[in-house]
Amino acid sequence: MPYFFLFLVLGLVIGGLTSWVFLAGHPFESVETPGGPVDAVEASFLASEMATAGQPMDEEAIVKLLKLHGAYVDGKIRAVQAAAETARLEAERTAEVTETAEDTV
Repeated sequence: MPYFFLFLVLGLVIGGLTSWVFLAGHPFESVETPGGPVDAVEASFLASEMATAGQPMDEEAIVKLLKLHGAYVDGKIRAVQAAAETARLEAERTAEVTETAEDTV
């Protein structure tokens, strides 16, 4: 009888972990595979599949597309876009400050 409370707590912990694994976005699986090196066999296979589907593509284009997709999945493209946007905003701000300084002189 004194162990019923401990079994209740253990059951709640196991149930919570099971719910977390099946329902929550846990790090053990991801929606997409992370970007990585592009294999020549993979590019060749995709080129042959695209040709079979009636849309022939060059293997170099497929390799470039896979590398871009990997960079997008890894978040590298978003970082480059954010840096470009920051530089653009800084240039606009500098131009406005220069314009304002010229108007006051």
